[in-house]
Amino acid sequence: MNKKQTNINIVVNIIAFAVQIMIGFYTAPVLIRALGTEAYGFIGLANDFVTYISIITAIFNSVVARFISFEMARNNVERGEQYFNSILAADFCLAGLFSLAAAIVVPNIDRIINVPKDLILDVKITFLITFLAYILGVITSIFTTAAYVKNRLDIQGSRNIIQSLVRFLFIVIFLNLFQIRIYWVSAAALIAAVVVAVLNINITRKIMPEIHVNIHKASWSMILELVKSGGWMAFTSLSAILMRGLDLLVANLMLGSYDMGLLSVARTFPNYFSSIINTIAPIFSPVFITLFAVGKMEELRESTKASIKSMALILFVPLSGFLVFSGDFYMLWLGGYSAGQIRMITALSTVTVIQSFFDASTSTMAQMSVVTNKLKAPVFVSFFCGLLNVATVFLLLKFTGLGVYAIVTSSTVIMVLRYVIFNSFYCAHVLGLQKREFIPGAMKTWITVPVLIMGMLIFKYLIRINSWSHLILAAVICGGLGYIGEFFMLEGCKGAAKIKFYMQKLKSRKRLQKE
Repeated sequence: MNKKQTNINIVVNIIAFAVQIMIGFYTAPVLIRALGTEAYGFIGLANDFVTYISIITAIFNSVVARFISFEMARNNVERGEQYFNSILAADFCLAGLFSLAAAIVVPNIDRIINVPKDLILDVKITFLITFLAYILGVITSIFTTAAYVKNRLDIQGSRNIIQSLVRFLFIVIFLNLFQIRIYWVSAAALIAAVVVAVLNINITRKIMPEIHVNIHKASWSMILELVKSGGWMAFTSLSAILMRGLDLLVANLMLGSYDMGLLSVARTFPNYFSSIINTIAPIFSPVFITLFAVGKMEELRESTKASIKSMALILFVPLSGFLVFSGDFYMLWLGGYSAGQIRMITALSTVTVIQSFFDASTSTMAQMSVVTNKLKAPVFVSFFCGLLNVATVFLLLKFTGLGVYAIVTSSTVIMVLRYVIFNSFYCAHVLGLQKREFIPGAMKTWITVPVLIMGMLIFKYLIRINSWSHLILAAVICGGLGYIGEFFMLEGCKGAAKIKFYMQKLKSRKRLQKE
């Protein structure tokens, strides 16, 4: 596989992820202190609401990049252009439909969910702006496919960095020049969405000039073809909502806006981990699709195995660090919260983030259903898991005293089982391999987790963390040693050989430069 471009894609997207974390690190405590936990929760809930309507968008947009990539890999530019314009036409129709939905939902939002009286106007404005930003994204979503088709996801990462910085800039401006309101966060996101829309259009023109905007080339038959395939992905989106997207809504309706607010705070960093997994895993897909399109199945098998180790190497150390040091982090980050609230947020975050270990190591395998266009089984499994989660949450809330813990525990247990049992077996199945083909590689990554956690716990026992400087020192030391240990645990003797090879290569370059 094109390792150089793939590595560039990964590095740039990790930088984009780091920028997003820094923005959240700054904005969340400022908003929580100024507005309170309840008000903060409505920002996440507004984003969840547009996620609900994204199920319809997924029907049309979820697989179009795969179809265009497939045609371009075979030099069928004309058909790729037809797919492009067909989805563009469909997205304009969807934007009109969503505008109508917003006109109905926003004025009546306080009748749909529990909203404190003093926040009704602010919540309505927040939902309105969030809907507008989403509708703009729908109209221009087809222009995000160019980076995927050309395997230039580093451009996507750079675009995400710009979007995050623009959003951050306007959040700072709004929060410092005007009275603090929850809708300033959504307003900043809308401005950033406009900037990104312009960037996406220009990027498409530059890196994919062979594709032209021409609505007359839109084809209803191609739209129906995409709907037929994308409909399965829409069920996957529905399943994701049933699994995690209803958390804040259920907490609001069944436990109250205060518990919803605490859960929203607790979800902040676990959501970042889910986001980076969902960002990095598809980076491998363009290579997978190209190998599959030209029938290089042995290379595809080896590339998949390599991607499993890559995902674990990138993510297991920060995930382990979060589990070990999250309590200390929240104590410093949320200084105004009581010890009981900190313990509650820490517990909710810890339970939520556990599933990310298994998600990370199997996420590239999950991409194979899209690569091979065999989507039915994953869709039905995901949908069943989603329904099971909803039923389990309602039963736990009704018959136990778990409260908000029921919401995060149910989804974590079910998703871990799904990742472990289904993802690896189905990936092998669609590639025509033995069912256990990818299990040893995945298990090897999972075994490293308790080693990482134990090592960090020992270090935590030796140093008392009561300031940011102590926490940063712990992160640097544990992170550095963790990555070294993870590298050798995954690579074994090959790890030393690789380091020796790269060191010799570096010495050769320095020698040539001197000459």
